[in-house]
Amino acid sequence: MTDLAVVCDFDGTATVLDIGDEISRHFCGADYLALQKKLFLQGKLTTRAIIQSIYTPIRAPEAEVVAFALKAAKLRPGFVELVGAARDRGAPFFLASGGLRQYVEAVVTAHLPADLREHLRITANVAEFSPEGMRVSYPTDAESRAAGCDVCGSCKRVAVAEARRTGAKYVIGIGDGFADRCLVQFADRSFARVDSYLHRYCRAHDLACTPFTELYDAAAAVRSFTLAAARPPAR
Repeated sequence: MTDLAVVCDFDGTATVLDIGDEISRHFCGADYLALQKKLFLQGKLTTRAIIQSIYTPIRAPEAEVVAFALKAAKLRPGFVELVGAARDRGAPFFLASGGLRQYVEAVVTAHLPADLREHLRITANVAEFSPEGMRVSYPTDAESRAAGCDVCGSCKRVAVAEARRTGAKYVIGIGDGFADRCLVQFADRSFARVDSYLHRYCRAHDLACTPFTELYDAAAAVRSFTLAAARPPAR
């Protein structure tokens, strides 16, 4: 049992690029991806709907899509150190993604040493590949709805709740995107990538966050964490 756990987004947080967007751009075209994002910003697509729509036209086999993801993926500087810091202090590390499990698992397998890969607990959506197009399923959808979120499909408050069930009394959340709004609201401390949607959201709603471009500071926060220092003294 530990006093600390980490919940970290994948696309654009653990990685430099949003791999899901890169897959859509490559297989569906830049104009198609831009249209889906425009429809989302206009409120014409829900979060679940855009997660599906950016992949719907893809008819390439799974192996081809995963191979492209591996070429496109570069881990954000400091991510390996962050996972290592959590492993060394026994803090559970939840890699919570609104992306696809197939490419998330492939990327971490290719880029992390075995002992660090084994420390990760991955939550992600799942792609179903077919000649008629890709379909996406949301394994934690029911739990997300039960937790009070009918937006995300794979709500990160579920990952925070799972982290607390390990016994963690303090959860560090790290993210960058729209779906990470729930993460910053339920974690005890938040890191938001500089100039990302999440960073702007935190500033607009007066939510405390630590901005980052690399993840070395987050790794240092995990290494130096003490519950007594993190919590204000009782009055």
